[in-house]
Formats: sequence, C-alpha cells, structure tokens
Amino acid sequence: MTDIPVFLITGFLEGGKTTFVKEIFNDPEFIEGERITLIVCESGIEEYEKEFINRNHVKLVSISDKEELTYSLLDKINKENKPTKVLIEYNGMWEFDIIEKLGLPKGWEIAQIITPIDASTFDSYMNNMKSLLIEQFKNSNLIVFNRCNEVTDKLKFRNGVKAINAHVSIIFELENGEIDDRPLELPFDINADVIEFEDYDFGVWYLDATEFPEKYEGKKIKTRGVAYINPKYPKGIFAFGRNAMTCCEDDITFLGFLCQTAQPIDFDGKEWIEIEGTLHRKFIQNEQREIPYINVSNFKTINKLEEELVYF
Repeated sequence: MTDIPVFLITGFLEGGKTTFVKEIFNDPEFIEGERITLIVCESGIEEYEKEFINRNHVKLVSISDKEELTYSLLDKINKENKPTKVLIEYNGMWEFDIIEKLGLPKGWEIAQIITPIDASTFDSYMNNMKSLLIEQFKNSNLIVFNRCNEVTDKLKFRNGVKAINAHVSIIFELENGEIDDRPLELPFDINADVIEFEDYDFGVWYLDATEFPEKYEGKKIKTRGVAYINPKYPKGIFAFGRNAMTCCEDDITFLGFLCQTAQPIDFDGKEWIEIEGTLHRKFIQNEQREIPYINVSNFKTINKLEEELVYF
C-alpha cells in the first residue's frame, strides 16, 4: 500500500498554525490531484471558511477534546475519506506523544512535523511554558518564526532552538508573510585572524560552527572549555566543549568537538583548558553530514570558569 504522508502542524494557540496551513494550499503541486483530509484539534481566531474548504476539496474533521483523538477515529477517517494526504493541526497544549501512543492507520506515515511560532510572544512562552516548547522543538523538522520585524532577535531564537534540536530547519517570516532572509549577526568577527569571543558566547559559536562547518574551514580559533580524555580515543585525540542548560538540570547537554593535537596531553579525565587551533571539517558517512573538528596547535590548563554552564 502506498504511504499516505501525514503533516503534523503543532504549536500554541494563535501561533500561526491555521495561517501556515492555508499557505500550504497556495502551492498547486501540494494539492493538485490529492484527496486531503484536515484534522483540526483546536479553534483559534482564524478559522477555515467554507469557501476555502470547498475550493480546495478538503475533508475537514474537528476535534475539541484530546479524548476524541483515538485510533478508531483515525481509522474511520481513513476508510471514509480515503485520503492521499493528511494534515493535522495539533493542539500545542496536549502531550506531544499522544499520536505516537495511539498509532496511525495502515499506510499513514508522519512526513514532517512543523511548528509555527509567533515571534512576538516567543520570549513569554519560553519564560512560562518552556517545557512544552522544548517538547515541540525536539520533535520538529521545521520551525517557522512568523510575525518577525526589524527588532526580532533572530540569533537568540535560532540558538535557543538549535541547542535543543541541532538538525531542525528554521525559517523566519516577516509580518507581511515574506521570508526574512537578513543574515544573522554573530557576536564575534568570523573574519578575524583568530576568532575569539566571550565565554558566554561559546554556545552561539558552537551552534553556528556545527550548522555551517564550511564557513569555518581553515579558521583559527582561541577559546576556553572542558577537555575530556577517553581511554578509547587514539593518541592525541580529546573531546573539548562546554555543558549547556536548555531548560533545567535534567536537560544539561555537552556541546563539544573532537580535537587532535601533536602536543603531549598531560592530564587525565577532565580538565579546564584554553585552546588555540584551526577548524576543519569531516564528512560522516552514517550521518550524511559534515562535522567540524579542531586541529589544536597549543593548549594550557586554566582554572574552572566562574560560570561552568552555557545558557540559551
């Protein structure tokens, strides 16, 4: 049986989910010749007008309570509507794993998880509902920050998301719906003879270097962090980085690079060090992506930093 792609659009009320879904239907390649079922799990200010439903030949199913979202309901929808594509506008206040637990009808397969976010309220949600946002970030393939303007701190938003899900794609949209393609401003000079930055900006540099390793090929770097020696590592190899907290102590993650050096490694286990070196990249076959590593020309031990963690 041919797989039926399921597009899961999640996020909070008034985050722009309905607007995003309507924009999808502006793409003729997405809707032409398709039988599309749209399952809506909450009602926002913007709704789906009858004209929109009729024009796009959409089968609309509304669910007001999460108890209604069952395998039996989805199976009934599948048999009655015989969809070739399914869109689910999910309620961001519901547990994210409900669909995973109840299962999907035969042939249905999650194709993409998309989270639209209102940039003007993002900070408020991060301060008050961070754990729910993190669950959405962890599972998303694409995050769309909408309603951006000239004062939107895109770098801050991007780093907050990438610290949780390094592989997610991020799009910024202006208030008029156009893509905001203005470059992000980094808090350091990438074209300096030696790239240096404040200790608290380690996470910004790490996320940019891991997402765009080609930008840093051959660049010299000087920074401070923690080195780890593993007996399984070849001679001259160690891990270097910083621990980052994205939500709480249970979510501390090590942001690190592998380093190689010809300098004798005169410490065991864990040590705070300052390194100088050159960034290079290597293609990892099983992950189908390039990752950066550091060829360390010099390092020295230092005192533990006053602030051990990186925050987002």
